[in-house]
Amino acid sequence: MDTIIRGGTLVDGTGATPKAADILIKDGQIAQIAAPGTLAASGAGRIDATGKYITPGFVDPHTHYDGQATWDSELAPSSHHGVTTVVMGNCGVGFAPARPHERQFLIELMEGVEDIPGSALNEGIQWDWESFPEYLDALEKKNRAVDVVTQIPHGPLRLFAFGQDSNVNAPANQKQIDLMADIARDAAKAGAFAFSTNRIAMHVSLNGESVPGTFAEKDEVLAIAKASREGGANLIQIVPQGLMGEDPEGYEREIALYREISAESGCTVYFTLSENNVEPEHWRGIMDNVDKANKSGAHLVAAISNRPGGILMSWDSFNIFIDRPSFHEIAHLPLQDRVKLLRDPKRRERILSEAPTTQQLRNAIGVVTHAVGSTYFLQGALDMEPDPSTSFARTLEKSSAPMEHVMYDALCDLAEGAAGANETGFLHIYMGGYAKGNLDVIGELMSHPNTVIGAADGGAHVNVICDASYPSYMLQHWVRDRSRGPRMPIELAIKKLSGDPAALYGFSDRGTLAVGKRADINIINLNKIELQLPRVVRDLPTGAPRLLQEVNGIDITMLAGVPTFKNGIATGAHPGRLLRRSN
Repeated sequence: MDTIIRGGTLVDGTGATPKAADILIKDGQIAQIAAPGTLAASGAGRIDATGKYITPGFVDPHTHYDGQATWDSELAPSSHHGVTTVVMGNCGVGFAPARPHERQFLIELMEGVEDIPGSALNEGIQWDWESFPEYLDALEKKNRAVDVVTQIPHGPLRLFAFGQDSNVNAPANQKQIDLMADIARDAAKAGAFAFSTNRIAMHVSLNGESVPGTFAEKDEVLAIAKASREGGANLIQIVPQGLMGEDPEGYEREIALYREISAESGCTVYFTLSENNVEPEHWRGIMDNVDKANKSGAHLVAAISNRPGGILMSWDSFNIFIDRPSFHEIAHLPLQDRVKLLRDPKRRERILSEAPTTQQLRNAIGVVTHAVGSTYFLQGALDMEPDPSTSFARTLEKSSAPMEHVMYDALCDLAEGAAGANETGFLHIYMGGYAKGNLDVIGELMSHPNTVIGAADGGAHVNVICDASYPSYMLQHWVRDRSRGPRMPIELAIKKLSGDPAALYGFSDRGTLAVGKRADINIINLNKIELQLPRVVRDLPTGAPRLLQEVNGIDITMLAGVPTFKNGIATGAHPGRLLRRSN
């Protein structure tokens, strides 16, 4: 049915000044944009958007729904926040190509790198592909509340070329490089939009193996990039060595490498950048080098976050004690029963005396220790730019006990202070973006012409973070509520959530609102935008837990003109599809 949206203020995703306008939707596309009150269409449905903003659907360029998209129609948490298009296959990990006997390796790689429970992946994925084009065909069979976009991940590509019984991170020979290039070319021709690779050594599978391709030489990456471009995909997504600030010189070498690869392949290199707690000013030099590279003929773009991304730690989600035997004994109990036992002095002493049993937890403790000055209590009303005087570090300063002891007791206090028996509070550990106790650096990065927001990891780290709520964060904090620095005009914020990522990936039919574009639309009551506290749900296959975070104030989300969410509630409509890059 045709639909007219009346009475709203159009924010079209281009950065243009908002204007009053009515919109006519026909056959899933925008048929007309006209002055208020001038549209007429016999039999058309009516949506009253008086006092509200009409925006494009948001595009999330960095998600990990590669497995979830094969069984789930909703793709939360991203879909809860006005996102209508998600890009999967980031960070060099994914599930195609994959021979049957290599599937478990890829599941363990995804679990280790992206914290997606292997039990859920094993239960949920119905493997009916081997090649990458066959994976796309499998994705195409399922309808969803959002559109999904794929990239060619280096990890499974290299595994396929080397074979599981080989050293999958050994230097590649020419035959292996040629095979990877051929597969990437075919994947791009079949509809993949980009090639993704991961170069950070701390990203490892459950067995400690780095993502295949982590140590790849330039000739390998360049050959795959060139082949992808020949197939029509001219973007490379990269997680750099030195991302966490542990190797500033290595990061500098990475940018020099990207400059060469971009110039020689003709591809845009889209790499992750963070203002971190180890080298908080290092980003300035990186962006200076990006500017120089782009002036010399390369095209580099930094992926940034609009919020201080980080770990949500509680007794009901991830915590640094989760793998210790004395905690594991009671982990199955209801939260409040668990907390009572955690308060027992003898159990407390046992847990604190036990060492972490996995490398992932040892790495996490290192991250938490570095970020202790940027750790905040999250309970009750959300404070999106908290004062450093309220940080966990201040609590720690008042105690003579070791950090882990103080953190243990704080987690108990948060759980006991929650509003309901099945609710909890969190310690929010900002891994980056808040070293100076405010959001000024993030604001500066967002204003840089060579950055695009895209570091939310929707579908990944499911029990650890919930940064996929970043579009709502942008609207509530940056546009409406910020008091500790400049706010962002809504037209610029919407451009960063829709037009910019769509342009980066070459989505010509979405990201902005114009006649002929797809009717992917949000109707937003900015005055009522309010993020809720994250909550733990157990709705993944096998009942595995994950974090969700809802928002009020996004009144309607439409995909191809069909309402998929109304007032935060899924309508049950699933017009979403696989988006293939057209040749």
